[in-house]
Amino acid sequence: MWFVSRRRVLIDSLLAISFAASSLFLEGALSGGLAATRVSLALDFVILGRHAPFFVSLEKGYWSERGLEVSINRGFGGFDTARRVGQKQADFGFTDIAAAALLRSQGMRVTQVAVIYHNWPHTVFANPEIKKIKDLEGRVFGTPPGTTGMQLLSAFADVAGIDWSKVKVVNLDIATQNAALISGKVDAISTFRFFIPFFRSKIPNASIFPWTDYGWKMYSNGIVVHEDTLAQKSDVVRSFIEGALMGYKYALEHPDEAVEALLKHRPEIARDGAKAEQPFLKELVIAPEVFERGLGAFDPAKVAFSFDILYRYLGLPKTITPKEVYSDRWLSPIKP
Repeated sequence: MWFVSRRRVLIDSLLAISFAASSLFLEGALSGGLAATRVSLALDFVILGRHAPFFVSLEKGYWSERGLEVSINRGFGGFDTARRVGQKQADFGFTDIAAAALLRSQGMRVTQVAVIYHNWPHTVFANPEIKKIKDLEGRVFGTPPGTTGMQLLSAFADVAGIDWSKVKVVNLDIATQNAALISGKVDAISTFRFFIPFFRSKIPNASIFPWTDYGWKMYSNGIVVHEDTLAQKSDVVRSFIEGALMGYKYALEHPDEAVEALLKHRPEIARDGAKAEQPFLKELVIAPEVFERGLGAFDPAKVAFSFDILYRYLGLPKTITPKEVYSDRWLSPIKP
């Protein structure tokens, strides 16, 4: 009798412990208390208003509800970002296709799995005397050496009908190129279209020539990832892409909220500057094919144009094929 009672007490105790443990597990699961998968995102440059959609993904829980805890870090140029992903110093990178393709040719196994900037962001800013793009001939053009834009300038010139041999190119530091144009040290520069409000305030009659207005159809920034991550953590990749694209969709529809999400995490950023970038961000993200294919999806015609430029002007070996650099296998496009 004593043995049976003691055995019953022991069984009841074990059942109670098991029930308590199950309850705690369920409570944690329901409240999101289970450990999330931590991943890092390296941006292309210092964090600015154009990066607000990623912070919307944080604030709206688009990543956390998919089991991801994402840290967002500034970048130091597109090539450096792609290199960090290639060296597994970051899980995901936000950088342009040229950087991904060229580093791929150097043995770094990076792949772009979603395109964000469907339209190329570079824009030529020039003094008011330059009325049309061909007027750059015979002028002084300033550019930082080693940037993607600088390496592609001669290609853009061919597409736009400029004789680049007649343009005097001088090297400028990326931090001083805007001042060089304003002061008249150079006649023109090329930088992102986000600077349109800035230059209009400094040079009211500045001439502005977006590359896309002259037949330039190359893809720009998107999400890149290492091949090993694709092979070993495909669910994580799918979840990250989906969360990011949902952030972009919401940010484009609610730009003021997007800015607030950004400032919550980066209060040092100027509110007015961040707000001014939102309309130009929409111009980069939304292209005609987006309405057909969805955010993030690749258009074969633009892929072909992009690689033709890379082969002809940047010396990308033709052994590096588009299917190695682009892939929509992990993508669930979201309509804008």
